[in-house]
Formats: sequence, C-alpha cells, structure tokens
Amino acid sequence: MRTRFIDTTVGVINARDALILNKLIMERFPREVELSLNLATALASNISTEERYIDISFIFKNVVKFGLCGLDYFNENLLDTCFCEVIDSDFLNQQKTLVEKGFKHYFLECYDEIIEVVAQEYNLILPDGLRIADEKLDKSN
Repeated sequence: MRTRFIDTTVGVINARDALILNKLIMERFPREVELSLNLATALASNISTEERYIDISFIFKNVVKFGLCGLDYFNENLLDTCFCEVIDSDFLNQQKTLVEKGFKHYFLECYDEIIEVVAQEYNLILPDGLRIADEKLDKSN
C-alpha cells in the first residue's frame, strides 16, 4: 500500500502524537462520519497560534467504508503522515464506479487508533478565529 500526505488547511499533520481522538459520530442517513480530535498545533505546519492544542473535526461524507484499529495492531510504517490518501487503493480499484464519482481512500493516524475511511469528500472544521500561518485557501478536498 502506498500513501501520500494531504496538505490540509492547517498544513501537513506530521506525527502520530498530533491527533487524539475524542469522539466518533456515525450517521447512517446521510452516510457521514464525524471525528472530533485534539490537534497538537506544533505538529501542523500552517497554524499560527499560541495554543498548544486545539479541537478540530473531520466530517467525511458519503462514506462507503469505515474502520478503526488499535495502533498496536497496525503497521504504522505504512503511512506517510497522520492524514494521508491511499494511492492505487485495492478497494477502489475493485469499485471503478466509486473512482468515477470522486471517492478517495483515507487514513488518519491518531495517538492510539488508526482510522480508515473511503468517502466522496471530507471537510476539516477548525475553531473560530484560528489564524492559518500562510493564509492559504481551504484545501479540504
């Protein structure tokens, strides 16, 4: 499995210790997964704040695959960063219609968990007033 980092609004999230999963909400209709996380700001490349930790959320929409695995049971050397996309996903290669509809295969590496999601899109929700260091536009997709 090959992965590549995702440059999000807060930049590349660089280390396992960067994210701690606080809460997971799954909605069946619409098929959404919301992950409430604690982000160590020093481990995200584009945040300009004095806060050491901030609460963020990832909302994945039109989820067709979801998995959660304890970090001790996953080969963490497979992932480039805490939030990455699978290149040439075996799952998506078997489901060509999903690729045509824009679905992507993601992994989030948290402090104690690995989360796998195949979804059509995601949004990264940040606290109000958070300053992004280089003022880049939202690159959440």
